[in-house]
Amino acid sequence: MKKPRVSDFDPNAKSPELKSSMEAMPAIEKPLSVNGEAKIDPVPRYRGTTVPAARRMMRRRHPFDIYEDQYEALRQLSLEDRKRGGLGSMSEMAREAIDAYLKKRPSES
Repeated sequence: MKKPRVSDFDPNAKSPELKSSMEAMPAIEKPLSVNGEAKIDPVPRYRGTTVPAARRMMRRRHPFDIYEDQYEALRQLSLEDRKRGGLGSMSEMAREAIDAYLKKRPSES
């Protein structure tokens, strides 16, 4: 704890010059929970997602071109799903559509 300066209580005293604008700010510390450990959750939790029995590896950020009307329709469906309390994930919708397309299309192997 800092020791108070006597000049801090003198109404006629000149205010001290700060060396930095951050000098008077409190130290930044990690938030603590009841048992003294950090509250930070390392893995974000998503509501409403289901994990399939055989977990599939996720490929990150593979670009595909879609039409503007397709994007707007997905965005609208996403918004409606969020209003109903769902996740509203456009990525999940696209994955489901690709799975349905691949099941419908005959295998060429």
